Amino acid sequence: MGRLWRCLAQGEYGELRDCPLFESDFLQVTRSGEAASRVTVGIAATSPLLPLPDLMLLARPVPASPPDTEELQLFGLLPLSFVRLSLHSRRRHQLRARLVTGRTFYLQLLASPRRLHRLFARWIRLLFLLRDPGLCPMGSPVPWGVPGVVRDPQDPPGDGVEL
Repeated sequence: MGRLWRCLAQGEYGELRDCPLFESDFLQVTRSGEAASRVTVGIAATSPLLPLPDLMLLARPVPASPPDTEELQLFGLLPLSFVRLSLHSRRRHQLRARLVTGRTFYLQLLASPRRLHRLFARWIRLLFLLRDPGLCPMGSPVPWGVPGVVRDPQDPPGDGVEL
C-alpha cells in the first residue's frame, strides 16, 4: 500500500479510505526546474459509479516523522474539475497542474531510475484519459480501473502502483 493510502486509512478521511487511488511522489519545482518541496499526489474516484477519477489529493511529509517510516499530512483535496493536469516536460518527467484560480505548479516525478520511465508513462496515459477518455485506445493499459494495487511482474514485492 502507498503512503498516501495509509494516511487516508488512518486519519479522519473515512469516506476516502476505500477509494481507488493512483499515487506517486513528486518534487514540486519551479517552472525552470529548481526544486521547491516534496509532495505526494494522488488521483482518486470518490464513487465506484464514476467512470473517471474526480479528486486530486496532495500530501507532504510530516517534518517530525522518522525518514524510514515517513508519515504524510494531507494538505489539499481538489476536485479535478478545478484542476487541469498536463505534460510540462517529458525529458524531465514533469507535469503541470493549473488551478481554476490561475495558480500553476510543476511536479517532477520521483521514482527509482528503473521505474521512472514506466511510471511516468502511466501518468501520461492518465492525463490523456482525464482530458478526453476517447483518446485512450481500447485495450491500452491505463492506470485506472479496479481498486487495488497494480504490479508490474518485474517489480519487487511492495513496489506497485497504487490504484
